[in-house]
Amino acid sequence: MNVTITLVIFNEISNIEWEFGSKYSIDYSVKSLLSIREEILKDTSDYILFWDCTNPIPKKETIEKVLKTNGNLWHIGTKLGLNAKPYLLDFIQPTSMLHLNISSTITHSSWKNTFKGCLLEKRVFTNVTISNYSNSLDIIGLDFGYNAMKSGVITRYSVILSDAIKETSNNLRKLDELLFIRNNFDRKAFFWSYLLSFFKISPFTFFKAYINKENYSENIFNQDASQDVLKDKDLSVSIVIATLERYHYLEKELEELRLLEPAMKEIIIVDQTPKEKRSKEFLQSFDDLPIVYLETDKIGQCTARNKGIEVAKSKFIWFLDDDMEEIPTNYLEKHLITIYSMNADISCGIPDEIGTNYIDRSIPKIELSDGFPTNDVLVKTDFLLDAGGFDVKMDQKQSEDQEIGLRLMKNGALSVKNNQLRIVHLRANRGGLRNHNVRKITFASSRKSVFQRRFLHYSEIYLNLKHFSKQQVLKSLLLNIRGTFIIHDGIFKKFLKFLFSLLILPNTLLVLNRRLKQAKMMMND
Repeated sequence: MNVTITLVIFNEISNIEWEFGSKYSIDYSVKSLLSIREEILKDTSDYILFWDCTNPIPKKETIEKVLKTNGNLWHIGTKLGLNAKPYLLDFIQPTSMLHLNISSTITHSSWKNTFKGCLLEKRVFTNVTISNYSNSLDIIGLDFGYNAMKSGVITRYSVILSDAIKETSNNLRKLDELLFIRNNFDRKAFFWSYLLSFFKISPFTFFKAYINKENYSENIFNQDASQDVLKDKDLSVSIVIATLERYHYLEKELEELRLLEPAMKEIIIVDQTPKEKRSKEFLQSFDDLPIVYLETDKIGQCTARNKGIEVAKSKFIWFLDDDMEEIPTNYLEKHLITIYSMNADISCGIPDEIGTNYIDRSIPKIELSDGFPTNDVLVKTDFLLDAGGFDVKMDQKQSEDQEIGLRLMKNGALSVKNNQLRIVHLRANRGGLRNHNVRKITFASSRKSVFQRRFLHYSEIYLNLKHFSKQQVLKSLLLNIRGTFIIHDGIFKKFLKFLFSLLILPNTLLVLNRRLKQAKMMMND
């Protein structure tokens, strides 16, 4: 092994020989770890291995295999029962992609770290603070993983690292879970999680957690990404664009795609425009582009994209909406650099959405993605085929992109997003899902209006039923109810919004119940 690894071993029973670098033997406690942090940082090692001596120490061959996989931090948290922890996170992010409970037999993206077994680049330990708000190293390990992920560290559960470990369950103290919420989320989330677990957590525990708040400053973890990584790599890309009554926007987009470097292998356009309105005239202006034009009479973004996947002949597929603009010449190259630099399977752009909030891009950052934005995402074709493509049940409905993103993650795909990947999504006022009366009201618009409510679409509830527990689905519905009371405005409008929402609460419950039934029908179809 050509790298040096510092071993930090907990609860050492007998003297363990370690030939790859320095070794520290300490108690499994926050105090002990913090006491030697500075010494560890002085070491010139490349990596650090934290390990509980109650489990067999990984062999050289095991470590070498892990280091060849993608990531900056690898852990055994899923095997030790941390995949669904902390429990209180269900009240805040019950159906988040990064809170997904995934099998311990699959290597996957996960921040549910444990110091009982994790291997990390030394610069991760340098970059990410170890919190001290609890004396439990279990919750501090989770805290470390969460903040590492937020800073841009690629955190992965490793089947290789956990292979010799017995699968166990893990229970965290309620106080520690509250402390985690208090220190990583806003006060609104903290009070909400306590309110919904009122009978399980004493007021004393709540107060103790509330006053124990640390100030945490996020550092950006710099990922190495340079053009050199593309040398001798397969750069073949098929662009798939599903279009519906938006020829005007599509023509402008194709004009910009014409200038891309490197050039794409093919542009697959799947036209869902009704026959009486369908036209191929726009193609005459783009004879120089490798366009594959497909027609379908079945309207639905899932069906259309699946047709594109079926005929694609490249290593990668780049999904775009038909109303994108301001696509830089080197934009596709940036996607490819991101995916090869990170050894990733999916590279997500972060489009500027017309009518939504500004995204901070002042500091470059590549991090784990919590979505699958089909208006700008580059993905390995093989992964899409293995996942079975898009779920056609979600044609003409919402969150079909999130659904396939969840399936890809369950299959172990590494999905990253780069905040420097920016194009403009016009959110055209006609065509697309707007033709199906979907997305009339957004979360953003409902938070500006006293009278508007943004309900979960029944397809979103279907997605949640498909990938999350019934309890998590219920908690997502409760969050939706809470959201109907929220307005981002002055005190007077907040008061009016509260009164109005309280008055029509019975109707809100009826609407959500009806949509839950529709979602269950989708499940049974």
